[in-house]
Amino acid sequence: MTVETVSDGAEEVRVLRAGGELDIGVAPDLGARIPGLVEGAAGVVLDLRPVTFLDSAGIRFLDRFARECGRQGVRFAAVAPARGGPRRVLEIVGFGPPLVVDELSTAIDSVSPRTA
Repeated sequence: MTVETVSDGAEEVRVLRAGGELDIGVAPDLGARIPGLVEGAAGVVLDLRPVTFLDSAGIRFLDRFARECGRQGVRFAAVAPARGGPRRVLEIVGFGPPLVVDELSTAIDSVSPRTA
């Protein structure tokens, strides 16, 4: 997972990009990093566009991310294009807008402190 920071003055939005398979093989290890990735951020965006496969462990990872952001009072959004496989899985389990959006720019705007 790569981490980018989009600065908004003194505030920062973190864009975390997951790629490849987000499954039982990688999700538990990534999940252990969640509190540190959220801490101190003004907003967090999980970019799932490069994800090619998402299983139940990946869904739990996304849910844990959203819950940790809520616990820390950090705004959260995920990016998964409407026609992609991960988006279909997310919709089946009940994750959709406004938590999951189509475009990265929309997600960044939705978690940015300047739009609060």
